[in-house]
Amino acid sequence: MPLPELSRVVEQAADAGYALVDEELEEGLRSLAVPVRDADGRVVAALNLATHAHRGTAESARHDLLPALRAAAVRIEADLATAWAHRPLGAGERVGA
Repeated sequence: MPLPELSRVVEQAADAGYALVDEELEEGLRSLAVPVRDADGRVVAALNLATHAHRGTAESARHDLLPALRAAAVRIEADLATAWAHRPLGAGERVGA
C-alpha cells in the first residue's frame, strides 16, 4: 500500500475510533480493533477480534461486536489506571508528585 493511502487509512481509523479490516488481508477474515489508552489518553495497545466474514456483514460486525469490544477496552483502561496508581515509586519520585 502506498504511504499516502496508508496515512489516509490510519487517519480514518483514528477519527472513527476503531479499525475494520474486511477480507483485505485474508479472504473470509473480518477484524475489528479499538485502541487501549493510558490515563493520559495515549494509545498504549490495541484490542482486536477476528471473525469469519460469512457470519454477517461488515455493518453487522460494527453494530453487534464493536460495542462489546469498546466496553472491554474501557475495562482494560480502568485496570491500567489502577495498576499505574499503585506502581512502585522510582528513584527520586515522591508520593503525590
